[in-house]
Amino acid sequence: MRFISLVVAGLLAVSGLSSGSAKADTATPLVLEKFFAGKLSAEGHFTNVWTGARRDLKVQMQGKWNGVVLTLKEDFVYSDGEKDQKTWNFTKLDDKTYAGTREDVVKEAKVEAVDGDILLSYVAKVGGFDLNFKDRLTEIDTKTVRNTADVSFLGFIKVGEVELTIKRNGH
Repeated sequence: MRFISLVVAGLLAVSGLSSGSAKADTATPLVLEKFFAGKLSAEGHFTNVWTGARRDLKVQMQGKWNGVVLTLKEDFVYSDGEKDQKTWNFTKLDDKTYAGTREDVVKEAKVEAVDGDILLSYVAKVGGFDLNFKDRLTEIDTKTVRNTADVSFLGFIKVGEVELTIKRNGH
């Protein structure tokens, strides 16, 4: 089970998301391509909800928006020294929805703006298992987003939670 939790932690870090919302007063809703274009950094952790084990991680991100697709490259470093790299491609479908793909995502991710937050729902291959991710991105201020995620197996057996604080660099 430790292997699964470590793998899940890695993927969660990549996804960067969990449940709950601690939104500060913001004048405008979070817009994926506006916040994530440019250089960003994140710090956070994955927690195995069965054992309480925690795995810390840091992520360097680079986002590029071409007017239709946001490409978000993520470089992960975990507290145990493991490194990983993933790339999201978010295609904007309308003002509130996107289609998301990543190399380990089984089918297209559902991405939508709801109540000022961005919600992601997808299934990713982690350690040979298909794990369900429910992510929430909440803007704390113009330079900071809280990224939380619930991770489950078979869509209903919760295995972990991720929490990341994402900051825009140099803005």
